[in-house]
Amino acid sequence: MGKKKSGKKSSAKMSKKRLSSIALGVLVCVIVAGVYVGTKPKAQPVAPATGFLIETRPIMSDAVFTGRVAQAYRIAAEIPKVIDSLFCYCYCKKNHQHKTLLTCYTNKHGSKCDICLGEVFYAYELYNQGKTLDEIVIAVDKKFYRPFRRT
Repeated sequence: MGKKKSGKKSSAKMSKKRLSSIALGVLVCVIVAGVYVGTKPKAQPVAPATGFLIETRPIMSDAVFTGRVAQAYRIAAEIPKVIDSLFCYCYCKKNHQHKTLLTCYTNKHGSKCDICLGEVFYAYELYNQGKTLDEIVIAVDKKFYRPFRRT
């Protein structure tokens, strides 16, 4: 009577087959995920707020300035509703009767104030990340808030 060979060799073959199938499946998933992430379109900003501006005076031309300052004035002109929705934490509202951060860019104040420049650049960064207007306002408030001190 012939004995059947033990199933050790065939189970080892099955185990190798199974392992290679799993490895192939994982490899395919990694490749698909990589292609998806690599070709995913950049999120469009969702902050293009509509409505009336609080500050109605025109923004100064960026042609008057150079470098970072000119870029800040361009940003203010590009997203005026977002900038108009922000409080200016250099407290020019109390010191210079400004209405909003956008007011700083209707004159030369924005060119001389690091706080105004910082707020505009930070707001623009958040805008390009696709943050909503509310999220931008909250983030700017958290980053730039400091108690008012009379000078």
